[in-house]
Order: sequence, then structure tokens, then C-alpha cells
Amino acid sequence: MNADVLLWQARIRRAFVALVVVGMAVLKLRGVISSDSVLARDIGPGPALGIAVALATVYLVWIQLQMRWLARHRRDQVNAFVVMNVVIDMLLLFGVMYCTSPASEYHRALIVSVFTVQMTQLYFGVRATLYNLACVALFYTVLIVVATSQGAITAPAEFFWDFALYLAGLAIFISLQWTMTTRLERIVQVFDRVQEGDFSHEYDLSLDRVPDPITMVGRAYNRMRGKLEAIVLTDPLSGCYNRRGFDQMVARELARAVRGGHVTAILALDVDHFKKVNDDFGHLTGDEVLREIGELLRETARLGDIVARIGGEEFSILAPDTTREGALILAERVHQAFRQRTFRSLNGLRGITISIGVSADEARSDEVLATLRARADEALYVAKKSGRNRTEAWHAGMRAFDAALRRTNETPTP
Repeated sequence: MNADVLLWQARIRRAFVALVVVGMAVLKLRGVISSDSVLARDIGPGPALGIAVALATVYLVWIQLQMRWLARHRRDQVNAFVVMNVVIDMLLLFGVMYCTSPASEYHRALIVSVFTVQMTQLYFGVRATLYNLACVALFYTVLIVVATSQGAITAPAEFFWDFALYLAGLAIFISLQWTMTTRLERIVQVFDRVQEGDFSHEYDLSLDRVPDPITMVGRAYNRMRGKLEAIVLTDPLSGCYNRRGFDQMVARELARAVRGGHVTAILALDVDHFKKVNDDFGHLTGDEVLREIGELLRETARLGDIVARIGGEEFSILAPDTTREGALILAERVHQAFRQRTFRSLNGLRGITISIGVSADEARSDEVLATLRARADEALYVAKKSGRNRTEAWHAGMRAFDAALRRTNETPTP
């Protein structure tokens, strides 16, 4: 990012310096502004102005070389260039001031430096801003000392008092801008989590002492957080979590289970012969059936269970703190609920059944999720091929049985 900022700032610097130097030279030659300066008293106004123009020319050459290097390499981190620009900017500012301005007008340098300090903090942070302030303090002090030694300033304390007021004002500004930047970073962190589908964090309004537009943005996000979560993480058809929401909730729950070493179970569910529902009643009716199935699963699952529609007629249930035996009991509850359910969308028809694969294991690491899913899918495949409308719990010998079933199904009929 720094490289891109330096590139567009270099164009602005080049135009600004050229405009100011040319304008200043014209005005001084026409006598509109004073040609007196500490240096002009020693070598004359013309040579002093020539030195100022030479400094500006060297500066423009430096800017041009820098732009070419950055355009060619475009490195993200170019902190050395940031520091060099801060130092060279201040050298040019105070050097031109020494060559062209009367000592009584040295406050102009402080006025101009306010803008450079603001730009530095806005785009390069507090550390570069401190470098900038250090350069201002150093060069302004040198300017006052030299002018005092030349007799151009008789009361340097007045100038240092101006500088103290300058620092006090900038300190307030830097503090306010740093606070705003920190709060904006908090909002960006919240939005970064949202981009990943994580809506668990809200903007902390308690850290905002005085409400302002940033607070309004935070409040607006907090109001919309629940709605955004429902839109992004929920399957609109079944009302269950979608795959993204399920993955996020499972990751969060498994992290808790890993810390506590708890047993976790996953149920993989697939509605039997759902294609026949679509063929006999149409896809609109099939969607209504899926909506009712999602409602049924959410009602049947226990508090704390996570129900998701993975795709099509496939669902999953994560059952935290649940052993293999507990997961089998939950699966039987699901079967019983389907046996008793009359589907409104099918005019009170019963007979929709579901096959379930169950796997459970102790959460020893985050990798257990992939293992549990794979095992639940294996068990579901066995349940489907063993007659449907049944539950199969994964066991070590299931892989061989699963492979045999798959080979049987793949063998062409003679």
C-alpha cells in the first residue's frame, strides 16, 4: 500500500512545489513580496532566490527518480522511502524559507508543515509522524539559531513560544486522528470477520467516549448484524444453517470441544427417494417439503445441536458433548419424528423417510472435523445401500463393507 500512496503523493508534491516556487519567484521579482532573508543579506536577493530554485529543482529530480523506481518495483513495504521523503520534504521547506523569507515570517514554515504532518499521519501512521515532527523541531531550531546568530532575530524566545503552541495544537490533532484511526481499524476488523462469515463480534460502542459518525456506523452494523447473519449463514429454504454457516458453527464448537477434550458427534442425513417427490408432485412442492423437513429437524434436535442443510435433500446435525450412544438416541428421535409427521405440502401424506449416518469421537484436534464428516458419510452410504430408513453408526470395519458395496454397485449387470 505504501508504494501506491507514495506514487500518487509524488505527483501532488511535484505539482505543488513547481507551482509554489514559480509563483514565489515571480512575486519576488515583481516586488509583490519581500526579497529580504537571512541568506539574501549575505549574498544578495538574486543568488538567494537562485539557491531556492536549485533546491526545488533537486527535489523535483528526486521525486521523478523515486516515481520511476516505485513504478518499476512496486513493493508494498517501502518504509525507507517514507522516512526519506519526510526528511527531504522538511529540508526543502526550511531551506527555501531560509533562502527567501524574512526571519519575522518563519512561522510560515510551521503553517505549511501542519499539512505535511497531517498527510504523514493519515497515510503512514504514528511512527512516520514522529519522524516528521522531529525534523520540524530540528530544522526550525536550526533556522532560529542561525537567524539569531546573524542578528536577524533579537527575541528568539518569542519564536520558540510560537513553536510550543504549534506542538500543543498538533498534539491535540494527532491524538484525535490516532483515536479515529484506531476506531476505524476496529470497524475494519469486524468487517473482515463478516467477510469470513463470522458475525460473533459486534462493534464495541462502550469504547467510544463521544458519539460521532464512526459511532453511527458501528451502531448501524450492530443493528444489521443479526439480519446479515441470517442472510449469509442461513439456508432460506429450510431455515437451517447453510454449508458456510454450518462450517463456521462447527469450527467454533470443535474449538471449544478440543479445549475441553469433549466427545462430539455428527449425523449425516439424507431424505429417501426425494426425487420421487419432485417427480410426482413437482419441484415447488418439493421445496415446501424441504421447508417442512428443516422445521422438523430443528424441532427434534436438542438445544445446542446445530442443524444445517448441506445441499439438495442432504442435512447434517452436529451434536456437541454427545457420545456414539447419545447420537444413536438422537437419530432414533429423528426417525420417530418422521414416522409421526404428516406433511402439509403433501396433503397430509406420511411416508417420507430418512437415512442417517452417525460418527462420534473425542475432539483431540481441529482435524477431527474432517474425520467425523468422512465417517458419517460412510455410515450414511451404508444406510442407504442397506435398505434406507435406517441409522448406521460408523465402526472400523465399515470401510471394507462400504468398499464392497461400491464395487457391487459399480459392477455392470451381465
